[in-house]
Amino acid sequence: MELQPSNYFLDKFVSFDLSSLSSNNTGKREISSKWVNAFILNSAFRYKFEEPKRLLIMNLLRRVESSFHQYNLGSSQLDEYLLGDKRGISRYFSAVVCFEIALSHLYQAYMFGQRLTGIKLFNSNDNSSLDRLNKLYNISKHYDGTVSKGEIDEVNTIPIWITNEGFKSIDKFLSYNEVHEMMNEMEYISNELIK
Repeated sequence: MELQPSNYFLDKFVSFDLSSLSSNNTGKREISSKWVNAFILNSAFRYKFEEPKRLLIMNLLRRVESSFHQYNLGSSQLDEYLLGDKRGISRYFSAVVCFEIALSHLYQAYMFGQRLTGIKLFNSNDNSSLDRLNKLYNISKHYDGTVSKGEIDEVNTIPIWITNEGFKSIDKFLSYNEVHEMMNEMEYISNELIK
């Protein structure tokens, strides 16, 4: 007889709400083109981009490509966890890491876009999708300090976790639909930048 972890064990020692995670609704994001390669060729042979504009565009595109790639990897890892016997906790954590990277690179792509255009994209605490993406990015980035300083009201083993509807922290939530909308927007921008 093999022992399965209890719901209490999963939620207390692995991740909040893990026992409720029952389906992968992340939806893979197809990359229709390789934006970085196209931009490098365009900037070398077709257009002359002044510095630092060229660097801002190239790094925006790098972050967009990476966010799509990591999102898809996270989705695959989540499938493996859900299709397994749920003792493979490492698969869940691999999915979380991939999604943390995807979200952070998506946020960084927006920040490169903000630098490129000079347009402020959101106000802190306006509760927009981008504001909540920023909060999840910062929660993940600074979790070591949060834990060390004892600034956690409710203890969780990880800063961001996966739910059936989206990504969550102690006090922030970002739905898959919102993430997809932002990824679609960055895909559109990326396609425009390589024309």
